[in-house]
Amino acid sequence: MKTKLLSFCALIFLLLGWNTKDGVLFFFFAVHLLTLAIAVIVSKYDQKCRPVLAVDTLPEIDSSESQ
Repeated sequence: MKTKLLSFCALIFLLLGWNTKDGVLFFFFAVHLLTLAIAVIVSKYDQKCRPVLAVDTLPEIDSSESQ
């Protein structure tokens, strides 16, 4: 959902940049939103591919054995 919204807004800003006389600011926002969309895609991919690390707990030491 986030990536769709970011991509759609980037497309809108890109079209606004092309259709206005001085669209540099719109192009800036289009590129900015596109890079944010790419970052969200990469972050989701990284979270999906990251292996789940199993945490092994240490066994409890019996106090009678340590003396």
